[in-house]
Amino acid sequence: MVSLGEFSRVVSSIYAAAITPVHWEVALRDIRRVLGSEQAGLFVDDPSWSVGNSTLPGEAAASYAQYYHRFDHVFAAVEHGLVGDIRTGTELMPLVRRSELHDWLRPLGIDDGLFVRLTDGARPVCLLTGAARGDEAFGTRDRIRLTGELVGHLQQALRAREQLAALADRTGELAAALEVIRHGVGIVAADHLMIDHNSAAERILRREDGLALRSGRITATTAHAEEKLHCALAQALGAGLCAVRRGTTLTCVRPSGRRPYIVHVLPSYRSSGEQPRRPMALVLIVDPEDKPVPPAVLLRKLYGLTRAEAEIAIRVTDGAHLKDISQELSISLPTVRTHLQHAFDKTGTHRQADLVHLLLALSP
Repeated sequence: MVSLGEFSRVVSSIYAAAITPVHWEVALRDIRRVLGSEQAGLFVDDPSWSVGNSTLPGEAAASYAQYYHRFDHVFAAVEHGLVGDIRTGTELMPLVRRSELHDWLRPLGIDDGLFVRLTDGARPVCLLTGAARGDEAFGTRDRIRLTGELVGHLQQALRAREQLAALADRTGELAAALEVIRHGVGIVAADHLMIDHNSAAERILRREDGLALRSGRITATTAHAEEKLHCALAQALGAGLCAVRRGTTLTCVRPSGRRPYIVHVLPSYRSSGEQPRRPMALVLIVDPEDKPVPPAVLLRKLYGLTRAEAEIAIRVTDGAHLKDISQELSISLPTVRTHLQHAFDKTGTHRQADLVHLLLALSP
C-alpha cells in the first residue's frame, strides 16, 4: 500500500518532468519504485516504436529502436486499444513469448507488467511498467488502481510538455524573425513591460542614451521624451482613456548630442493558446546614426554588379569621395567613374544620391 506522501512525491516528480524534460527519468524511477516493477518507460510511435524516456539502460533502448521494435506485438495491441485503458502482462505477454523481442525483454527483467496508451493521435505515447514473472501476476488490483490514479497526471504532464515545446518553438521563431531586422525592435505589454526584443534593441537600451530598460520597462531618459513615449504606448495598447488603439511616431532626444532616435509605436497582439488575444505594442527604434552598408554579395546577386562595381558602390554609400576611392583601390579616377556609371546603369539609378538611397533600402 502506497502512502499519501509517497503518492504526492511521485505526482510532483511527474509535473517537474513536464517543465524540465530531463526529469522524466526521475519520475519514471519513482513510478517504478511505488509499483515495485523492474523497469518503467514511455514508448513513442514516431513513425515506429522507440523508447522516449525510461529507466532502461541506454544500449537496450538503442537496440530496441534499431531492431527489436519490429517484433513488438504488445505495443501494437496497446496502440489499437482505448486511451487510458490499462492492459496487463497476463493478457499481452503471450503475444511475444516466442518472438525475438522476448530475447530482449528477458535480461531486462520484463516478462510481465502493465501497459497504458496515454495519448491519442498519430504519435501515441504509451507507458510500460515491466516486471519479472512471479508466482502472482504483476497486475494486481492495487497496482492497477494505483496506475489508474497516475494516468491522469501523466496525461496532463504530457499535454503540458507539448504546449511548452510549442511555445518554445514559437518564441524561437519570433526571436529569429526579430534578429533579421537591423533596427531595434521590442514587444511591450501592459505597464510598459518589455517582453521580447532583438539584439539591436538590447544595444540601444544598454547605452541609456535617450532610451533605457528600467525594472523590465522601456523608458526615455529625459522627462519630455518619457511623456511622449508614455502617451504613445497608451495609445497603442488602448490603455486609460485611449479606447481606439493607434500607432504613433516620435523622436527621442539623446543626451549624448547624437541625432535623436526615431521611435515608431504600433498596436499589435499576442495570442497564448486558447486564451484571448492580449494587446501588445510593437516598438521600432531607428537610429539615424546607423548607416548599414549592404554586402557586396547581395549587390552582385540582385543587380549583376561586378566585384569592383559593387565595392565602389558600397564605398560611395559610406560617403567616400571618388578621388579617395581611386587612391584606396589603386585604380585611376576615370576607371572609378566608369565602374560607378556601370553601377548606375545596372541598378536603374542616375546619380550618387539615388544609388545611396537604393542601397540603404536593401538592408532590412
